[in-house]
Amino acid sequence: MSYIKIQSNQSTLTTTQNLLDFEVPDYINGIDMDQSFINISYNIDTTETDDTLTGVHNFITLFNGVGSTALANQGGHALFNSCLVRNITMTAQRGGQLESIQRADLINQVKQQFTKNIGDIQGDLHQSIMNLPIQYNYGANQARNLVTDGTMGTSTDVGRYERTGVMRINLKDVLGLGSSTLNLAQLGALRIHMEANLNKFTLKEVPMWSSDDPPVIKGGVAAYWKTVDVPLTVGMTGVNEIRFGSNQYEFLTKKNCPFHVGMKVNFKFTQAGDHNTAEEAVIKTMAWTTVVGTSATPTTPAGTYVTVTFSNDIVDAGVATTPITEVEMYPVYAATALLSYVSAELVVKTVANPPQARGLRYRTFETQQDFAGASTTFNRTYEMPGNAVASLICFDTARNNDEFSNSFEANLNQYQLFVDNVGQTDRPVTMRTAAPYSKNPLHGIMFEKTLEVMGLAYKNNLDVLPNQMGASAKNTPNDATVIAEHAIFAPGSHSRVTVLPVIYEGDGQRKLLNIDLTKSANGENLNLAIFQMVERTVEY
Repeated sequence: MSYIKIQSNQSTLTTTQNLLDFEVPDYINGIDMDQSFINISYNIDTTETDDTLTGVHNFITLFNGVGSTALANQGGHALFNSCLVRNITMTAQRGGQLESIQRADLINQVKQQFTKNIGDIQGDLHQSIMNLPIQYNYGANQARNLVTDGTMGTSTDVGRYERTGVMRINLKDVLGLGSSTLNLAQLGALRIHMEANLNKFTLKEVPMWSSDDPPVIKGGVAAYWKTVDVPLTVGMTGVNEIRFGSNQYEFLTKKNCPFHVGMKVNFKFTQAGDHNTAEEAVIKTMAWTTVVGTSATPTTPAGTYVTVTFSNDIVDAGVATTPITEVEMYPVYAATALLSYVSAELVVKTVANPPQARGLRYRTFETQQDFAGASTTFNRTYEMPGNAVASLICFDTARNNDEFSNSFEANLNQYQLFVDNVGQTDRPVTMRTAAPYSKNPLHGIMFEKTLEVMGLAYKNNLDVLPNQMGASAKNTPNDATVIAEHAIFAPGSHSRVTVLPVIYEGDGQRKLLNIDLTKSANGENLNLAIFQMVERTVEY
């Protein structure tokens, strides 16, 4: 077995040129879809307000519209990598069209929402585009190689800390056949066509400081950025080295350090009379020293401190009139940041001797979409195919083409579903999605049964999206706050997920699905997406 990389047919990839095609030749005997994936490569290009010095800037990606209460806001909630695939189709030379999933971003997000627990989500963060906080801070973006130890040497070139990042989409997360091993000698060449969501991200620079002048830390440990180990005495010149964490307990480990080599920074001085002006600089060297703990009174734990050397003097001239008794460092944000896409490739794991069969039997999704104006009631009937196993009814939250989709209805009060005039439950099911939040136990019972029929494990009952940060205005994301780790999965008024389950009798007959909803208020227009899992057989 080996891995083969297949470039997309499109040489140019942008936020608007977002159609991708991949062709897998049939001379590859077989492919393990479960271990195959699509890589979308990207760069983050920045400019400086003052280009005298260039720094390396770290970012997280915000998912436009997800969890927001208004168009002007960012919700700060995160989605899985599968949200990058809006629509996807897979065809085989001798098998015809195998799958065609419209609004794959919505159904696959919902599917993973309930089949991945907190441990699964945390364990996949190394390949995830969601950026969750760690110790009141964020890790490095995949387009950055950030180090907190060592030196840049004599150069101030930060290019060595910038690289091409990768957004990975596992085929098992977006296709019904994604967990299968396919015999291409029987099926023939494969073609995968997809429409990607590439225009729906906003970049947020981290660590999080406000847009005030001077900035104010917006979450995290302020003491990490301060030092009293100065003092900068009157007349002192050539100050380009500062020690942080010198009171022995600020940095218990290097991973707690929020700044890095190559970061562009500025300073706030504590000084009687404020006689000096701070100068912007780039961190050139970070050298760590371990301090042994003592049992004397007062007890001091073991810890570390770091000596930071800068590209230039941090004081505009000699320290004037009164000494500087405290220095607080803060990052200088980039003037502009642009997410630019480089290329896309399909990485397939080959199988030398794939299993042979006379056909394929698998499950995939078909989609029905509907629209209704704002109202307190909704009652409509839909025809379901005879090979439908079950359905998940979703409420699309996207209000324009620049927003990601999640399934949520803020005003839903209760629902009842009927198949061929037979109720899925013997009474309406209460499901309040506004405070006070509540779910009738019937909902959980039916949802678990539906996922079981679909062959999916019900592992998450939180009904909330992971939270990346505190909400902020879309045009001023710098004023957002970092949240604590324990708040990542905290429920909020607009971070919840609303999905209604339906089970069909497997008799091969077409069915009528009736949806009866009651809302506590008119709310916004209703964008309904019904995803029916169907069972298909392909013979060859």
